[in-house]
Amino acid sequence: MRWIVSSLIVLAGVLTACGGPQVPTHNGYKPKEVAPWKKAKALKFDDKMEAKAKGDLSYPDMRRARWFEVNLPANGQLALTLEATPPGDAVNDDFDLGLEVFDPHARMIVKADLDDEDAHELNKKKTLVDQAPGKYLIHLFLQGRMDTAEFDLRATFKPTAAAEVKSNFPTEVLFVPALAMVPLQDDTPRSYKPPPPPGGTRVVRHRPTPTPTPAPPAGGAPIGARIIDMQIVAGGTQVIFSRGTTTGASDGMKASLAGVSGSFPIGNCKDRTCSALIKATPDQIRAANGMATLTPP
Repeated sequence: MRWIVSSLIVLAGVLTACGGPQVPTHNGYKPKEVAPWKKAKALKFDDKMEAKAKGDLSYPDMRRARWFEVNLPANGQLALTLEATPPGDAVNDDFDLGLEVFDPHARMIVKADLDDEDAHELNKKKTLVDQAPGKYLIHLFLQGRMDTAEFDLRATFKPTAAAEVKSNFPTEVLFVPALAMVPLQDDTPRSYKPPPPPGGTRVVRHRPTPTPTPAPPAGGAPIGARIIDMQIVAGGTQVIFSRGTTTGASDGMKASLAGVSGSFPIGNCKDRTCSALIKATPDQIRAANGMATLTPP
């Protein structure tokens, strides 16, 4: 009888061990953690205008995300490189370390997660061109409940040479001519009465007829679009246009850049961005000042 009881205990232990690890039911954050972006770690640029950060994340241990802030001292380009190293025995096809970037107005301008083209990539590169000075937030986050990973984040800043604006003030400002003297008080006699209109008819004021606005030409007018991100891919450079400057843009429109021959169809238009594959190098695209012209097909 004692042998049978011992065997049952051993069998129960084996069955429990075969059940595998428990999947967390929490959201990956500590219960009292509120607005973690307000405690973001500052990334400091060195003499080469480079900044680095390393760390580890664990969804089961309630360390799902990390926030960093970087201050751009002037207008320029911010390049981000993210390398993720998940544990070898935990790698799966669904693993992805997400990345988001927010501008000084708390608007998300770059996103890379499971919904984007670079999903499941362990090495991600994002380049933000023509960015204004100010504080930017970088958000790293795990997306699977059993995921853990180490990360290496690098940021590089290149200032943009601002064009010098020369002013000739006040050489072209006209002198104000002498104005008529106006008495401080109305000098009209109190007994004065304006004469009635001729014939006792009421004077009708005629207003000019507004000129009708001409209808836009067929097919729509060209739209200027600002490039906020680009990445080298097979066949050229994948660029992202900000929908904040592409109101009215839609899939199938053509994008053209100054100094780059040909036009290229745009697609994947979402609430905030559109994208296009440009057959040019990043240097050729930067030479166009990060701007493109979108025209109807």
